[in-house]
Amino acid sequence: MKYKVCTVVALALMFTSCGGGSGSPRDGVHNRGGANAFNTSLVAEDVIADVTVEPAKVGEVIIHMEFAPPGGKLEQVESVTGNLVPSDPSLSVLVLWFEKSGVNHFHYDVSVPTPGEWTLEFDAVLADGTAALYTTQVKFDS
Repeated sequence: MKYKVCTVVALALMFTSCGGGSGSPRDGVHNRGGANAFNTSLVAEDVIADVTVEPAKVGEVIIHMEFAPPGGKLEQVESVTGNLVPSDPSLSVLVLWFEKSGVNHFHYDVSVPTPGEWTLEFDAVLADGTAALYTTQVKFDS
């Protein structure tokens, strides 16, 4: 029993010190970015995409993603393209051409003009030519 209590206390301390407490990124599955960041993990074609939008508010934004293909990072993601689609049909879709910034790491800088729910959709092309298609909703604050 003594060891179980120590284990629970140690896990609680680790959780708090690793960002599990208040001030963590919004909607986070992984913990990246500041308090105004949007984080999520998505899966397509058995490839996990950890996505961070920082900050998730109007203005200059960095969309960062890291991919984990089946079998680890030996199989590379070759390219990523996408769109940021506003919920207001009178606004333009923002086309995203992600730059490779490391092994299976990509980023894109974009200016978000208005607050609200936007749809982030993107395609990751694997080395074998397979396209993994992802979609998520991102709320941008003013």
